Amino acid sequence: MHKSKTLPGIRGVVFDMDGTLTVSNLDFDAIRNECGVDHGIPLLEFLESAPEEQRRRVQAVLERHEKRAALECELRDGAREVVREFARRGLKTALLTRNSAESVRTVMARFGLEFDCWISREQARPKPAPDAVLEIARRLGLSPAELVVVGDYVFDVHAGRDAGSATVFVTTKNSIAPPEEADFVVDNLRGLLRLMPESA
Repeated sequence: MHKSKTLPGIRGVVFDMDGTLTVSNLDFDAIRNECGVDHGIPLLEFLESAPEEQRRRVQAVLERHEKRAALECELRDGAREVVREFARRGLKTALLTRNSAESVRTVMARFGLEFDCWISREQARPKPAPDAVLEIARRLGLSPAELVVVGDYVFDVHAGRDAGSATVFVTTKNSIAPPEEADFVVDNLRGLLRLMPESA
């Protein structure tokens, strides 16, 4: 991790959704059990190689759980405040999720969240692939090095790192141990405020 206490040269912030901006009750182990998918296998990666009939069945189960979670989730403490503060500072903001576009629209509408752009799994290869981070940089007119990727899971860190962006891992009571590759670790979203420049 960087020893410095700020991130110089950052002009855009890319947020993960589930677990980072929202407190979601998505239980992927329960979804895997319902679908008959082995424990520990990421569902989106499983869908890429599953036979068509099984793929449709698993996708239907996943989407049902995601729709419910989008309607029932809560906004994490400080989320709206932090997103709006970065916009006030002139930083670009983006949302990047492995969730569906429908879930993104539901969450944004429920909580009044606004971003300069957002990408769901339908629009680019999902994290941990860096593709979506690179696409966000293109849409925002920034270089990947001018972005920081913020999330609560190793996929967020890997996607940012492999795109050439800085990364911040946000710890929660349910999160994994912070990945060593993360540039910074914060205990809550408000901890981001002291890391970012006061103006873009």
